[in-house]
This record gives sequence, C-alpha cells and structure tokens, in this order.
Amino acid sequence: MLNRHKNWLVHKQTDYGKDFSNPFKKMKSRKRRYIQNTSEDDSEKENDELRLHLTIAPDEEKEADKAEHFKEINQNVVIRSNGQKRYFSTLMRVLSIFDRDDLNAVYQLVMDRYQDEIPEGFDRVLWGDLMVMFNPDDEDKFWNSQQDWNIVSWKLHGSSGVHTLVTEAGLVIHMLVEKKYPLRKKVLLQMLELKLESEEDSTMALELIRFVKKLLAELEPEDSDGDEEDL
Repeated sequence: MLNRHKNWLVHKQTDYGKDFSNPFKKMKSRKRRYIQNTSEDDSEKENDELRLHLTIAPDEEKEADKAEHFKEINQNVVIRSNGQKRYFSTLMRVLSIFDRDDLNAVYQLVMDRYQDEIPEGFDRVLWGDLMVMFNPDDEDKFWNSQQDWNIVSWKLHGSSGVHTLVTEAGLVIHMLVEKKYPLRKKVLLQMLELKLESEEDSTMALELIRFVKKLLAELEPEDSDGDEEDL
C-alpha cells in the first residue's frame, strides 16, 4: 500500500512538472514569434513610407554607354585590374558606369595630374566636382549659396554609391551616400518632395532616404524665421 502511494506521488509530481512547465515554454515561444513578426511588420511599414520618396527609373547614362560612338576624342581612361578600359569625360558618366573602386581611381588620377597646376575647361569642372564630393569644406562659399538652390533632380547612382542633386540653374552636386555634407533644411525638403530617382528599389536607396529624413527631423525644432543650420 505504501509503495503504491509512493508510486502515485511520483507519477503525479512528474505529470505536474510536465504540465506546469510546457504552457510557459509555449507562451514564451509565442511571445518571441509575436515580437519578431511585429518587428518585421514595423520595418516593412517604415520601408513603405520611405518608398513614398522613391522613383524607379532607368539610368540614361548606362544606356548611352552601350552606343558604338562612346569613345570620343579628349576622353580620359581608367584601366581596371582585369585590364578592361573605361573611358570618361564627365563625372556623371563615371558615376553611372563605374563602381566605387573605379571612382576612387578617377579621383586619385585627377588629383595627381593637377597637383601643381590648375585644370582648364572640362577638366576643371571634373576636378571641382571631385573636390566637393571627397573634400567638402563647410566654409566654402559654394555651400553658403544654398539659399539660391532650386533643386530639380535628385538621383542615386547605385554602382558607385553616389547621389546627385541638379539645380534649376544647372549646378550639379555629387555626394557619397555615406558622407555628411553641409546641406540645409530648405535643400533637404526639396530633395524629399522631388523623390529620389533610382534604378531599383534597393537597400541603399531606402537607407539614403531614411538618412535625409533623420537629418531633417533634427532640424525641425528650428524657428522658420531663423537662420538655417548646416548639417
């Protein structure tokens, strides 16, 4: 009788332990899945909001690169590590058909060529664009003229990791996606209103839009009548 009683106790304790613990494990598992699903839903919702500032469009410069008349007189050339030659005359073409390694090579090529002299013609434009992109100077009068900028285009060059602004007056500003520039609130607002033009719905495009929105949010508390602060 005593043995039967002990066996009964062991049996009930074992069953009790099993029945008591499993529901909590299941609850924790369900909670983890809920948190994960909620996080994924929130992330996708945020991405959908970012896509409101994104326009998908083909890169015209890449299409032009396929043309037979691409090699022209007075173009520069970069020889890649695989021996392939890349020709360019403008920075816009570099950004569209080169990757970041090629872009860095172009920057080094131009800086080395004009160490002791000032470039002229199109080379001067290329040199100036590269200086703005790689070595932005907050005190440069170039950035202090932003009150006159009327942005008409904001474009991402995914292969080189550069985004470009074009103003109504024809000014072109190239910027590395990971680098901070002294852009002002007025310009950031115009960028978001115009929407970012990209070849594809990419992580780089969404991260760039998120970055611009973050910078703009940091400037929102400013008085609209006060001077706009540089970023």
